[in-house]
Amino acid sequence: MNTEVINILLVDDDPLIYRVVQQVLDKSSEPIEFIIETVENLAGALELLNQKSFDIVLLDLGLPDSSGIDTVKKVHASNPNVPVVVLTGSSDEMGVEAIKEGADDYLVKGKFFKHLAVRTIRYTLERKKAENALATLNKDLEVTVKKLYLSNRELENFVYVASHDLREPLRKISAFGELLQESLEDNLDDDQRENLEFMIDGSHRMQQMIEALLVHSRVNTRGATFREVDLNTVVEQLKNLELAVQLEESKGDILVPEPLPVANADAVQIRQLFQNLISNALKYRRKDILPRITIRASQGHDGMVQIEIEDNGIGIKEEYHKDIFNMFRRIHSRTDYDGVGIGLSVCKRIVERHNGEIGVKSAFGKGSTFWFTLPKAEISIKTKQIA
Repeated sequence: MNTEVINILLVDDDPLIYRVVQQVLDKSSEPIEFIIETVENLAGALELLNQKSFDIVLLDLGLPDSSGIDTVKKVHASNPNVPVVVLTGSSDEMGVEAIKEGADDYLVKGKFFKHLAVRTIRYTLERKKAENALATLNKDLEVTVKKLYLSNRELENFVYVASHDLREPLRKISAFGELLQESLEDNLDDDQRENLEFMIDGSHRMQQMIEALLVHSRVNTRGATFREVDLNTVVEQLKNLELAVQLEESKGDILVPEPLPVANADAVQIRQLFQNLISNALKYRRKDILPRITIRASQGHDGMVQIEIEDNGIGIKEEYHKDIFNMFRRIHSRTDYDGVGIGLSVCKRIVERHNGEIGVKSAFGKGSTFWFTLPKAEISIKTKQIA
């Protein structure tokens, strides 16, 4: 078995302390070789700490050139990685105060030699090693997180640039395909006509996917500063503008029983969030009843507010509740419902940028309730209830 070597710096001006410490450590039953170097004053201790490597410092608080807690501060400042055990000849109170100022442990001299010396040194060293290992891991984790952040930013920028650059050639394919379809209409057989339609339809769907990718990438790369956003105004504007046609065609209704709160958020992204969820509620409606959407709010935890958007639509099977928030995840065929399967992924990304959560509660065939949390603004804006 290899013998462990522990280098100790004993800082004390009493020669008796050195002899007693040496005797106690020599009698230790543990397979450890203790090498003790002693110095009588603080100046000598600081010089040795700069010149040599020690595993632990045993430090008296009553030295010729320094006394009290200030001694601990100076030793700790000189080499913060070396654990310090304070030797006090008075009481536990001085030792506790020393720990507050950077010492790792303390020993009262009257209790020191017979029972606690080796154990205290051993525990202090093990604790310091664990602290240093944890500090190293935290530092490595910070570096990894920074690398991941930069990598994600690069990837997001790549997606944005690539999607942006792909739009123009796709527009040309779509436009020239439609021109060919018109000019050659009378000269095409059924197979040729169908192939041309497949090409045009494929280019249209690819354009939709690219536009969706651009929206997805902009959540983090083109996000605005958070400010107070009145959610009542957001819903009212959506009813009268972006969702007006869809509401009229579906004969749908949006109800807000109680006024919604004010969020601290990116106004554009919150508008996109509500639009995506309400639009989905109108799209995935049951054929036998008119769509009815109810929006409610409740107080969440840690300064967050929870919003629920409830519908009476077709509902979602339980096995799809988590998958639907993944990019390009579709649970219905394109012949039944159009879209590229990225809307809910964008919603999740927006909510996560606001340090919130999103989820769904749904009963297949009866309807769904999508919920999400947002940071609540500190002030309260009085707004009229949406009819």
